[in-house]
Amino acid sequence: MTYASRFIITALLPMYLIGSACSHTIPQASTKPVPPPISSAVPTFAALTKEQPKAPVSQLPLQIKADLTPIQAALRDAIPERFTESGHQLEKDFRWTFVRTGSPEVRIQDGMAAIHAEYKGDIETRGGAQACRLDPIYATLDATGKVVLIQRNESLAFGFEPTHVTTGLKPESDARCNMFNVPVKDQLAELFSLSEAKAALARAVQPETFGLPLQRVWDDLQGPLVMPVSNFNTKACYYGHPRELTLGPQKGTLQETTIVAVAKEMPVVGFEQSCEEPAPTIALINTGTIPAEPKPFSMLARIPVSYASLSQQLQSKLFHQSFPLEGAEGETAVIEQVTASDANGRILMAVETSGDLKGTTYYWGTPRLEDNGKSLSIPDLQMANESRTAIDSIRIGYWQTVDRGLKNRLRQAVATDFSSQINRLKQVMTGKHTSGNTTMDVLITGQQPDQAYSTPQALVATVLMQGTASAASKVAVEGTTVTRNQLKGEVR
Repeated sequence: MTYASRFIITALLPMYLIGSACSHTIPQASTKPVPPPISSAVPTFAALTKEQPKAPVSQLPLQIKADLTPIQAALRDAIPERFTESGHQLEKDFRWTFVRTGSPEVRIQDGMAAIHAEYKGDIETRGGAQACRLDPIYATLDATGKVVLIQRNESLAFGFEPTHVTTGLKPESDARCNMFNVPVKDQLAELFSLSEAKAALARAVQPETFGLPLQRVWDDLQGPLVMPVSNFNTKACYYGHPRELTLGPQKGTLQETTIVAVAKEMPVVGFEQSCEEPAPTIALINTGTIPAEPKPFSMLARIPVSYASLSQQLQSKLFHQSFPLEGAEGETAVIEQVTASDANGRILMAVETSGDLKGTTYYWGTPRLEDNGKSLSIPDLQMANESRTAIDSIRIGYWQTVDRGLKNRLRQAVATDFSSQINRLKQVMTGKHTSGNTTMDVLITGQQPDQAYSTPQALVATVLMQGTASAASKVAVEGTTVTRNQLKGEVR
């Protein structure tokens, strides 16, 4: 053997010895050691005392549109067809008859009524030295007044307050003689008994006679507004939850009088498989001052994620992932199943593993909104004490090894992105929506995160959607029509 050969053998010998040492195989036992299963009970938690979020109080400008034609007809019918001397203190000395020449004109604008009627008649004395007859006489009757709103529980009633009732004499009237101590045109108020005509007009429109059923408007505001969302295979359901309806002045014409109002609401919107009918409430009606400028409108958007869906999300991200049990001589665990459920307002996750760690490990945490309400995370995720105790029964400190392999994976897998649901809900809510006879016009311009919480059925994220909104409702005037014989003292 040459020197060179001896040098090569000498140089390779340490490497050979090292390789021989790494290739040693530990003899396998007849049965593979298996850690005892984790058999801890499901952790229990005291219920969180925090109440579920409530929607903010928002003011919804509302226009209640009504056709006052029935009130017009009642005022028209209250104008007498004729005036005579019957029952008057002057009937022994004078006779007169005034017959209406056509239908009275009744105009209503901004809650003010103007009435005009024309008559043709004659007057004569009943004998005596001052015998006189005037024929024809063309007289007019004019009245003005306010159509007032009167609150009657959950309804709005109408009344009429005549302010001025006057008579006049047209120039073409016969004026050949004067049988009274005053000019005939000044005597007409007495002949027409204007005080009785004024009382008849007031009786024609009374709270018991005409009203607006505002309970129907209230029910429309209550909702639900149902908006199908095809690509989500669900519905957006809006509930107004009205708290008070304040009525302001009347504006507009006879056939389209608008009562300016504002509704205080606590609106909520969210995705549901089917919109539920809310429990009926009695309308709370008041009268008062209506703000000149509309205020920002906010609604609470609820976006639920069922625990079945969340468990499916966790399972799809973590199924069959393996993780090393560091410091445990090459041991690994494999995630087989992950499920999520409610734990009195928190999230509880059960992680079933196989491999060198068989059993179920429990984690819990409190949901929190991130990224302006568009996503959800569980920053305080932690292993339940019951699981720590059970895992440490295998080996002291072993739970920390398992926790290093599981916690970050669970935290990343449970993070939920709500941005698509929020954006879709904003798109669906923006626009015009009709419930009953009420149409609501909404524009969503922004959002603010509110909070996240857990219920037995689902994990819920709530976001405040902000923008502007207004509503308009058509309501028919209801009531009993007053017939002519119900008006006292209108005809003699």
